[in-house]
Amino acid sequence: MRLRQSNRKKRYGLPDYGLDLDTSDADSTRPRADSSEDEFVVDANAGDEEEAVGGHSELDEEEYNDDEAEENGFGACGSFSGSKVARTTKAKTTASGWSKEEHLSDNVFAEVPPYPSDPGQRWTRTYVGPIKRWTRFYELIDWWFGDKPDRRVILDSYLKIWWQHELIPPKLTSPTHLLIAQRGWMSEEFADEQRSKFRRLYNDRLIHQLQQQTSTPIDKAEAFNWFIPQAQGGLNVLLGHVSAQKPYHIQQGESISLSDTGLPIGNADDETAVTGGWLLDVGGIPTTIAWAPSQGHMSQLLAIAVAPFSDQTYYPDLKDSPNELEHSSGSIQILKFETIPDHQGIFRPSRCGPKLAQTVCFSWGRVSRMQWCPVPLAAEDAVRLLGVLCVDGRLRIVGIQNVADDNNELFEKIEESMILIEPPRECSLEITCFTWINMNRVAVGLSDGSVVLWSLSPLRMLQRHPVHSTAIMDIVSGFPSDPFLVSTIPIGGVLSLTNLNRPSSETTYHPNVMVSLQPHLLAWSPHLRGFASMWPSAFAGNPNLTFLPIRGFPLCRHLITVNGLPTCISMSPCHPYLLAGTTDGSIWVFNILRKLSSHREKTVKVKLFQHEFCAPPSSGSQNDEEGAQLRGVCRIIHGFLPELNSHPTGVKMAETQRLNREKNAKESTAKKKAKGKARGKSAKLEPTIPVQQEGEVDEEAAMTMTSGPGPIVLYEPQTRITGLAWNPNVEFSWWIAVAMGSGLVRIMDVGAEPQETEDDELDEQGENNASMDVLDEDDVKDSDVEMASEEE
Repeated sequence: MRLRQSNRKKRYGLPDYGLDLDTSDADSTRPRADSSEDEFVVDANAGDEEEAVGGHSELDEEEYNDDEAEENGFGACGSFSGSKVARTTKAKTTASGWSKEEHLSDNVFAEVPPYPSDPGQRWTRTYVGPIKRWTRFYELIDWWFGDKPDRRVILDSYLKIWWQHELIPPKLTSPTHLLIAQRGWMSEEFADEQRSKFRRLYNDRLIHQLQQQTSTPIDKAEAFNWFIPQAQGGLNVLLGHVSAQKPYHIQQGESISLSDTGLPIGNADDETAVTGGWLLDVGGIPTTIAWAPSQGHMSQLLAIAVAPFSDQTYYPDLKDSPNELEHSSGSIQILKFETIPDHQGIFRPSRCGPKLAQTVCFSWGRVSRMQWCPVPLAAEDAVRLLGVLCVDGRLRIVGIQNVADDNNELFEKIEESMILIEPPRECSLEITCFTWINMNRVAVGLSDGSVVLWSLSPLRMLQRHPVHSTAIMDIVSGFPSDPFLVSTIPIGGVLSLTNLNRPSSETTYHPNVMVSLQPHLLAWSPHLRGFASMWPSAFAGNPNLTFLPIRGFPLCRHLITVNGLPTCISMSPCHPYLLAGTTDGSIWVFNILRKLSSHREKTVKVKLFQHEFCAPPSSGSQNDEEGAQLRGVCRIIHGFLPELNSHPTGVKMAETQRLNREKNAKESTAKKKAKGKARGKSAKLEPTIPVQQEGEVDEEAAMTMTSGPGPIVLYEPQTRITGLAWNPNVEFSWWIAVAMGSGLVRIMDVGAEPQETEDDELDEQGENNASMDVLDEDDVKDSDVEMASEEE
């Protein structure tokens, strides 16, 4: 019988199913059994010896026993007795120094590798897909909007309107452009259909629930004494050019009319000054603000929830802090802003100050979140729906009377709301945030990390889906194009996207673990069909914002890096521009469409203004009367130049490469100089530019602009921006509302003035070529690039 010597010592183990996750070098370099023909043994007397012993040799018996043991389940880790155990233990080692027994003990089937604790191996989750960071814009369109057959035609219309305006949105006067900006990816009749459906829902069902809302009219004095916060003194505000600012005194309830350049407009008959907004004092900390969606040319309504300064004041002695009874009162102030049209049909802020149209008072506690129903209503609609989430952990839907054309102030105290949504009756479970899905659906985030979908009429819980393991900080839906796609941010975990139509199967998340303790850092872009949020990171001083498309959610794209820490962001439903507020009182704005078009093209951002607050001295410089009449000094600085909107990682890599090039140049110059001296010749030094010392880095570029750990600057708490909101109405979509921690609220008209009359028929070809040619970086300048609507 002819046998290979390698087969005589072979042992069998469990098959490898690819479940061994240990990829160490020691395992990958182990040699396998040699199966070459060099060890093939031919013994001429083997056949005679087998016949003499009855056809079985000692080796055959050993292999037979091994096969029998394998069949009985003792293959890799079975037990052997007698001399066979000794022979196995004394088996010869291979060339690499490991024995057969060691190999058998390492190959365990059910062993689970430990979770990597090395900081260098922290990336245990990653994205593998077709979308890359260097993917061109045309390919991104097909991936991000591939479910829309007319995606290229729609994107082409977006580029015609907003591509040339890199910093601030333009003021639209063309009806065609206004319709494109309003409907987004929806049909032209979508807004009218939504209003008609809301009216049918209100007349058939909601009107009966509105009758359950009980309210009592109260006078102004009672509202201000018990519900509306009162400020202790006024504010001195420094306004004007940074080189020639002047102080202006403002009290609670007063306002200052501002021009389009940010300068106050006096009482003089200066008809040439163009109004650009207002600055008003609400007498407390505005925690949340929201514009009311409306249709037509009517006065704009802004809802503001204000908390007293005492709620966020530091008390060395807890006995001096407000008691629970004082925290039980809350209110929402609805301000009305009048508008005036100009000769181009653009509606501008009026010189008349804002008026307090209605005040809703209640005893449910301070307001933490507030959102209007997203359906735009007209002046003939009687009631608007306002969702109010208070600190008691309950969501209430309140019916607000339409007061757009009413000049009388209305104060009412609501005892019972129209609709009350309570969390499930579990231990210490509360509603932490909510979002509107449509006019009859609301999704809420709970403190246990689950998402609940509610129906308003009839009032019932439709589903509850566990998404996170910690409390949800923010939840935003993709209304109107993708209303049942909701994105959620937990306090600790991963940024997730869930389809409430199929919550068990269609869900995804960003692989980076993040820690978020700041609300209002999640926004939806209807035109780009994606979410803007803070960069997923566990670093507390994260200054970066990112964009996550719904088709490619795990691969985010950098948007902006701000100075300080972001406190709130806002995306408009009528254009692709982002507002970002920070702890240092700055407001940033830029065009997301230009930023996402290419990772190579340089884009810019601009700071609209910066707010600074200084508390008055406790004693010394002022007497008691002056100190009681003044609660602080504010300064608003504007007129900033655009800045380069760079990626922080790219800046860091460029800085590192620059330092390496300079170091190599120094070494090369030193070698040439030494070589020239050795030859007795003077080496000619090449002219070099002044460089930094070896090891030095530009801290502003390489440290503060990176996504990793960097300096965290602490500012005065009342300096921060507490709320931002774009106006959702297309005729006023370039209006913004900015709430500051000092109690000031500024309304600004930030739209770019039209250079000429918009005419689609005359400008279509020129705008198309100008907007599309800048996208393809490899095309020739003279080529005509257009986005074809046909599928290729």
